[in-house]
Amino acid sequence: MRLKVLPLTLAVVVSACSEDAVQPTAVPSPTASAALQATSGGRLVVEFNGQLRKDFRTQVAALGGRVDFMADGAGFAGVSGLGASAAAALARSPGVASVYDDVTIQVDAVQRGGAVAADVSAMSPTNPAGAILFPSLQWNMVAVNAPAAWAAGNLGSPNVTAAILDSGIDYDNLDMNGLVDLSQSVSFVPTDDAILTALFPGRNAIDDLGGHGTLVASQVSSNALVFAGVSSRTRLMGIKVLGFTGSGSFAGILAGLVWAADHGADVANMSIGTTGGIDKAHLGQLVGIINRVFNYAQAKGMVVVVAAGNGAIDMDGNGRNFSAFCEAPHVICVSATGPTSGAPFQGPWANVDAPADYSDIGRQNITVAAPGGTQFGFVSALCPRHWLVPAGNTPTFPCISGTFILGGAGTSASAPHVTGLVAQMIAKYGKGRPSQIKQMLINGVDDLGAPGKDPFYGYGRINVLKALSQ
Repeated sequence: MRLKVLPLTLAVVVSACSEDAVQPTAVPSPTASAALQATSGGRLVVEFNGQLRKDFRTQVAALGGRVDFMADGAGFAGVSGLGASAAAALARSPGVASVYDDVTIQVDAVQRGGAVAADVSAMSPTNPAGAILFPSLQWNMVAVNAPAAWAAGNLGSPNVTAAILDSGIDYDNLDMNGLVDLSQSVSFVPTDDAILTALFPGRNAIDDLGGHGTLVASQVSSNALVFAGVSSRTRLMGIKVLGFTGSGSFAGILAGLVWAADHGADVANMSIGTTGGIDKAHLGQLVGIINRVFNYAQAKGMVVVVAAGNGAIDMDGNGRNFSAFCEAPHVICVSATGPTSGAPFQGPWANVDAPADYSDIGRQNITVAAPGGTQFGFVSALCPRHWLVPAGNTPTFPCISGTFILGGAGTSASAPHVTGLVAQMIAKYGKGRPSQIKQMLINGVDDLGAPGKDPFYGYGRINVLKALSQ
């Protein structure tokens, strides 16, 4: 997803917000410099036959490596620090099915933009349409009929949890404060952990250094002070699987999904893709573990919503490429819509339901469509205060004051609209019914494009009120 950050003048409320005690200096500490330069290469995926051996960590340590994480329920682990001979020895161990290289994926780069000003009055979680920038910027919420759903009393429930697998969440900004369950949140990105420890000690490990995750989370659930989310009551679980550069370990992402399923998430959002998909011929083992993990999530009763991808690819003709994660079992795969004209942060916006030209499509894989934005109209949220923009070895934090907004366009933004709606549906229709919730979502869309399921919209563009009126 392409992002733009803009300064925002926030009166009264921002002046009362506490800043972190530790501010970044002009030159980072040696620890921070090392973290900024670190890479995540060298990780291996270890798959098991049956249950994990109780002495697995000891065994890996004896070979000179370390266990980064274990996804017991899905039968795999991530291991680093092993040379070729040690990895071969591990592969021969009883209970180990296979050992192979992990894959690193990358999201789109972040871009900076121009300026806009606004005033702030009062928080409005019981009236999301009262959010300060809702009337002027949130064409996306209007497009999915969210205001009518809010007016009918559909605000979600704190008893429903949405897991956000992404670059983290600025968990105590104006729109997020109090919504994120930090006790169940977790990071699978040790390089980001090191940066936070060096520059912002005391911050939770899911604090967003990459900018992507906060924008995604804000579409799902928000206090609706500055921007409204589809829900204003849904609890969020932050699962950091992407670092500040936008890259992440493939095995770490799958382990994050297992974590969400094991720690009570009712729905998970994965605004994550792999450019060009996965070559089934050469990376078939990864396809196998994807299937295992997503079947595990389904069995645990968790709905999984995934972004279609931004490569303008027709997945129906993808041949031997596995279009992760839209080809994973049981998922809700979301394409993007957006305006065909207008100024990104000003409007007026025309034809907001048009298929976005960057969105991946495919009659077989696309389930539904939702607003993702275009160059003519962004999906917006508060910019995370610790968004890190490296300048050489010197980190800069252009949003640290909290007086900036972030706009983006991509299927990364369309997926969380669906996740927010699914969270509301679970609150209304019940937990642990992923197949039924998916079908009810499909039943509640507006059928755009060709009648029935089509490559651009799937079954149709979501309609929040309609889906919640069944």
